Order: sequence, then C-alpha cells, then structure tokens
Amino acid sequence: MSDGIPRVSIPVIDRIILHLWEQDHQADLYIVTSEVTRTGISEVCAMHPPNVSRAMRELMSNGFVSEHSRSVRGEDRRQKTWQLTEDGRLEARQRIANLRTTTVLLRGKNGKLLEIRADEAAKKLETN
Repeated sequence: MSDGIPRVSIPVIDRIILHLWEQDHQADLYIVTSEVTRTGISEVCAMHPPNVSRAMRELMSNGFVSEHSRSVRGEDRRQKTWQLTEDGRLEARQRIANLRTTTVLLRGKNGKLLEIRADEAAKKLETN
C-alpha cells in the first residue's frame, strides 16, 4: 500500500476506547470473555501486551477506564480486566463522531481497495 496511497493511523488510545465501547455489554459482569483482558485487547487492537498495560495506566489516570479482577470464561484464574467509566463512555461517543469524518482503506476479498469510514472498519473486517 505504499504506492502513493495515504496511510491513516488510528491512535492506540482510540483503538482501545472503541474496543471497550464495543465490549461495554460486559461492564460489571462477574464472568467476562477474554476480550476485556490484556491478551484480548492486544489481539483485537493489534498491540503488544506490555503496551496495553501502559496505555491502560494512561486511560485510568484520565478517568476513562476502571480496572477489575474478574473470572474469565474458559480460564482457571481471575485476571485483570478493564471497562469504560461514565467519562470513558462519553469520550468514546466523541471519538466515534470524529472517526465518522475519517476514511480508511481496506483490502477486500477480491484484492481491491475499499475506502470506508473509520467507524465502520471493524464491522467490515468481521464480514470479510
């Protein structure tokens, strides 16, 4: 994609906030899926696990996320999990509104580039 096509990079903090927004249905549950653990967030947001912890410290200091120790479905031991706070939910809504004005390029199944709004990228990736 280096043939004159502009690269759009979504900041790490935005990716995490948007991912936790999509997982907000798990807020305050006793048993959660791995998608709200360090490993799950790192896989979904394309990050190294240590960088997830670093980003979470920043998000917690800003009051956007809270940390919990929860049982994870399919795991024997409890793990650290994160969820959005009320301020985090407000921030997520604002960031989603901003992403609606940003377009990104994805490669479709047929190999052609698709230009879509950034807020629709996750849904498009799931269907392709």
